[in-house]
Amino acid sequence: MGKIKRLLARFDEMGRYPIQELGYSRLWLMISYVGAFLVHRCTIADYFLYHFYERNHNGRKEFVTLYDMRDIHRKNPQTAFADFEEKDRFLERFQGYVHRDWIGRVYRNTREESDAFADKHPRCIIKPRTDSGGHGVELCTITPENRDQVWKRLVEEDMIAESLLDQCSEMASLHPSSVNTVRALTIRGKLCSAVLRMGVGGGFVDNGCSGGIFAGLDVDTGIVTTKGADLMEHRFLLHPTTGLTIPGFQVPQWDKVQKAVEEAVKLVPNAVIVGWDVAITADGPVLIEGNAYPSVQIMQTAGMEGLKRLWNQALKNN
Repeated sequence: MGKIKRLLARFDEMGRYPIQELGYSRLWLMISYVGAFLVHRCTIADYFLYHFYERNHNGRKEFVTLYDMRDIHRKNPQTAFADFEEKDRFLERFQGYVHRDWIGRVYRNTREESDAFADKHPRCIIKPRTDSGGHGVELCTITPENRDQVWKRLVEEDMIAESLLDQCSEMASLHPSSVNTVRALTIRGKLCSAVLRMGVGGGFVDNGCSGGIFAGLDVDTGIVTTKGADLMEHRFLLHPTTGLTIPGFQVPQWDKVQKAVEEAVKLVPNAVIVGWDVAITADGPVLIEGNAYPSVQIMQTAGMEGLKRLWNQALKNN
């Protein structure tokens, strides 16, 4: 019974918009969802985020569901996950592309290295070593008075510290308080899909699941092709904090972004699908982290366009 209650609560939470704003019947939506689940293997989140309640069979089958993603992720060998699940392992493996200083728990993990880092980077970011989605990311100021406390947190809470990045002026114009990034997805070594991610409201993370917004990108040009969106059914022609026009924004140094991810993925040649988070500085692209289990939701929600056909073709062609 507990699981059923949780599912119903999730259904009501995700279904608030079509029920309250569009006037759909809760019972109708439930019946419609069961049918969509049986035919398309969609989760409750898939059903509502991609507006399956407004789509026919042909429209629904264009979307990659979370169950589809699970099948695709299984194509990645287990060895590939080790390079991405632990952030300090990622930073060590892709050190030629990260271009920043850091302290970890598996690598660069001594107190002496931590003290040297603190001397050089008293303002830094600390984050959980194995979490994702921007959860637990904090700005930190290390002082002589709190240095022992920061070290204790890194050790006991399994966290890492990274030096701050200075993004280029074009990316900063979107939202200066956050490092705004590109989520670039490679399939079998080639850039296949991408979205621009932006922070809002003075926050310093840009992740969609942490309140940030996102917009679809043309992978050939790096130009934004959609309005901004969030995971709460809001759409933005203008950035809600800075007022910058989102559609048509040109991600700078796009050729270098594409080159960086397609070169970096060669270090894990057996990886079938990887999501790369890329910041852009005046000196070039910087890899923030990689994901061997990348989310498909922001990529399809950005333009409300299914990617199943495109991704299946990429899986077959390479």
